[in-house]
Amino acid sequence: MIETTNLFYISNLNVIGGVETFIYELVRKYKDIDILVVYKTGHYKQIERIAENVRIIRYHEGMKFKCKKAWFNYETDLTKQVEAEEYIQIIHAMYKSNKIIPKINPTINKYIAVSEVAAKEFEELTGIKCKTIRNPLQLLEEEKEPILFLVSATRLTPEKGKDRMEKLGKLLNEYGAKYLWLVFTNDTEAINNPNIVYIKPRLNVRQYLNTIKENCYGVQLSDCEGDCYFTRECEMLGIPLLVTPVPSFKEQGLIDGKNCYYLPFDMKDIDIEKIVNHKPKYEAYIKEDQWEKELVNIKSTYKEEIMKTKLRCIRDYFDVKLQRQILKDEELIVDRKRAEELLNNPYNIVEFVEYIEEPKPEPEKAIKPKKKVTKR
Repeated sequence: MIETTNLFYISNLNVIGGVETFIYELVRKYKDIDILVVYKTGHYKQIERIAENVRIIRYHEGMKFKCKKAWFNYETDLTKQVEAEEYIQIIHAMYKSNKIIPKINPTINKYIAVSEVAAKEFEELTGIKCKTIRNPLQLLEEEKEPILFLVSATRLTPEKGKDRMEKLGKLLNEYGAKYLWLVFTNDTEAINNPNIVYIKPRLNVRQYLNTIKENCYGVQLSDCEGDCYFTRECEMLGIPLLVTPVPSFKEQGLIDGKNCYYLPFDMKDIDIEKIVNHKPKYEAYIKEDQWEKELVNIKSTYKEEIMKTKLRCIRDYFDVKLQRQILKDEELIVDRKRAEELLNNPYNIVEFVEYIEEPKPEPEKAIKPKKKVTKR
């Protein structure tokens, strides 16, 4: 039996997504509260950043949990394995707009939606009362610092210094620099660097160079949204938006002509001149979340764990990381990142390993006292 105070369950942690952002923002903002995140499958990058803040466990058959409050994101299939004082489902989706029929689990005794419009749609479909608490979001000091912008307008050929550009990018990456490199060129994807964005050449790039940081819009043209993180992040940073008239955007505090322009769903009769020449003078209307009133406020004692997982090979395969052949029935002890890579099978072939032992944190290494040196 694994005991905790607040348990948050998400079946799959995708490499990117709104619910994944919700989990991360919540544990980052409330990391001093005792929280456990449980998942079944997940991308190691999401797992790593959650583990920096709270304890996170991959669920395996037979696990049991005991907690004060259990929170379920979409799937509620884990309720039978959880003994809780309160079972809560978080409504992230616009069920009615997306024509989704909610699955009601009788174990759930409380519902919380991330916006009023999401709560209203859920109540209309189910008749179940649903509370509203906005998505948690916190801007850290380091996130206020601008990233480095690089701009080039060139052919990516040897005589134009392509090799040197590759080298500079590699050095910046190795240093850990946060940067975006805009390259005006027809030689798209000539350099394999995730920080490079290719743009078709222009005869004159002076105005781009002069205004690239200042003249900026965030753009989100969705059919519907529960509580969009991207638009809220833009609002927090003071960036005006171009958005469709989604009800939750209005609920969020986006006001046409004040901090955004609303573009019609059919994208007809749009005043491009106004967008280009009359960017709204930004005014923020941020609504804070209230998750601190919901979480059971027991202080966290969590320290990030270095997890090791034991796997068994179920067929021969060549391991690219180990650079050797792994034989059937051979056991591997790997870190959590590698375990997720192997178990999630990113190579689009048949499964070749299976889980055999729950991850356990490595024991902390004892610090040996320094020997006292006696001078003679």
